[in-house]
Amino acid sequence: MAEKKKFLIVGGGAGGAILANSLVKDFDVTVINDSPYHYYWPQLLQIAFRNDYSNLYRSLSSLLVKGVNLVIDRVKKVDLQDRIVTLSNNKTMNYDYVAIAPGVTIEHKGIDGNEKLVEQYGDFHSTPQNASKVFDVVSNMKKGTFVIAVGDPYHRCPPSPYEGILLADEVFRLRGVRNDINMILAVPYPRAYPAETFNEVLEPILKERGINVMTFFTADKIDTENKKITSLEGEELSYDAAIVVPVHKGPKIEIKPDDAINQDGFINADKFTNQILKYDDAFAIGDASTSANAKTGVTAHLQAKVVSKRVLGLDARNTGRTNCPTELGFEKGTFVISDYNHPAAKVPANTINFIMKRLFADAYWDIIRHPEFWDPIFDVYFENTQPEVLWKLFR
Repeated sequence: MAEKKKFLIVGGGAGGAILANSLVKDFDVTVINDSPYHYYWPQLLQIAFRNDYSNLYRSLSSLLVKGVNLVIDRVKKVDLQDRIVTLSNNKTMNYDYVAIAPGVTIEHKGIDGNEKLVEQYGDFHSTPQNASKVFDVVSNMKKGTFVIAVGDPYHRCPPSPYEGILLADEVFRLRGVRNDINMILAVPYPRAYPAETFNEVLEPILKERGINVMTFFTADKIDTENKKITSLEGEELSYDAAIVVPVHKGPKIEIKPDDAINQDGFINADKFTNQILKYDDAFAIGDASTSANAKTGVTAHLQAKVVSKRVLGLDARNTGRTNCPTELGFEKGTFVISDYNHPAAKVPANTINFIMKRLFADAYWDIIRHPEFWDPIFDVYFENTQPEVLWKLFR
C-alpha cells in the first residue's frame, strides 16, 4: 500500500476539524492548534445576554476521529515555497498539503480607547470573560443610554451586533427597565443592515422595539472618562454603557512569501477554490482567509468540504453561500442566506427559525465529529434553501 501523503491543518476550529475528519481515510492528517479546546464562538452571545455557558467548548481531541494526529502548539511560520511549518519551539514539520485555518485575531487596541471600554463593559466577540462583563451590565443597568457600535465592518458573524442589541432589549424588558433605557445601534452602513434586502426584514423589527439606529457611524475613538464615542465620519455619541465590536485582524503567523497575506494579515486565497496564490498544495479556509465572504462557522464548514473534494481530484467550488442564523429575542429568529450571485433573501422572522438556530447549536459538536453522517443532511438542506429558491418564496 502506498504511503499516505501528509496533510497539515493549522487550526482546529470548525473548518480545520471538519477538514481533518473528512480526509483522514485518504491522508496522513495532522491538526496543529494552540489550545487543547475547540470553542463554539456564537455561544459568547448566549453568555453575554443569558449567562449560558453550556455549548462554549469541548476538548479538541474528542472531536477528531481516530487516525487524526493532534499537536497542541502555536504555529510561528508557514513557508509555502519549501512546504515547512515552524512551531513555537522552532520544531519544523513538512507537508504535501497544508490548510491554514486558525481564525482571527481580535485587536481591541485597533480602536483608540476600546481596551479601557472592554475592561468596563466587555464585548461578545473576544473571550468568555468579556462576554460575562456584558451580562453584568445588562443585568444591573437601570437607566441611561446603552450603545452597541460597530468599529470593524469585517467582524466575525455579521448579524451579531443586531442579535446583541435585540437580546439586550429582551433582557431590559424582562427586567422592567426598558422604558428608562435609550438603546442605540451605531453602524458604518447607509442603513441598519448593509444588505438592503435583509435590511427590509431587520429594520422594521428594530423600529418596533424602539431601538435607534445611527448610520454612517464607524466607531473610531472612545473617551471613557467623558463617555463619548467619536466616529471615523466625525460624529460623536454619548453613552452610559457601551459595547464596541472590535477590530478583527488575520492570524499572528508569518506566512511566506509575503504576498500571501494582505495588509490586515488575512491570507490571500481564491474565493472559489480556497487556494493560496499559485500553490496548488496550500489552502486557507475560514475567518483567516480573504475567501471567507462571511466570517462564520458555516462558511468555514462549506469551504472545508470544497478543499476536501479538490484534493481528492474533484472540481468543487465555493458558491459564496451564507447561512447565518440570527436570533431576534423573544424566541424569534431568521437567517441571512445569500451567495455570490444572489443578495440575502428576505427570510421572515418566526419561532421556527429560532428553534432551528438552537437545534443547530445543540447538534454542532456531532456535526464536527461525524461529517460522514451529517454531509447528506446538509446537502439536502442547502439544495432546498438556495437563495434563488428562497427569493421565489419570500419577495
